[in-house]
Amino acid sequence: MKNKLYGILAAAFLFFSCSDSELVNMKELSNGAKLYKNNCANCHQEDGSGLANLIPPLYHSDYLSKHAAELPCLITKGLGGEIAVNGKSYNMRMAAIQHLNKEELNDLCTYVLQKFPEQAIQPEVWKKSATDSCW
Repeated sequence: MKNKLYGILAAAFLFFSCSDSELVNMKELSNGAKLYKNNCANCHQEDGSGLANLIPPLYHSDYLSKHAAELPCLITKGLGGEIAVNGKSYNMRMAAIQHLNKEELNDLCTYVLQKFPEQAIQPEVWKKSATDSCW
């Protein structure tokens, strides 16, 4: 009983000690994780490792880090042609994901750019160019 009470108090402390922006970010990350699993993980794998020589990895991807500002458009418009990721060439077409609304696209980009690059990429980097120009 005592442990249960401590657990509830700890959870309450964490919840009430988070700023509004931290709570929003936690919501975006949670929603983004679900969207990634449903829309991206089939090809890029849940851990972002990619699929052998066919689908490039997202995990520690130099391409993702260099093109973070373009991610919303890459998702909504797809990508074709040869690209180099971590020194390896890939030439499999990435299908466009056009059914996401702007909030979902925001959450998905937030998740991908927080989880997979070697260093998390903050939303300010890609939100300037993001959603309005990609529809």
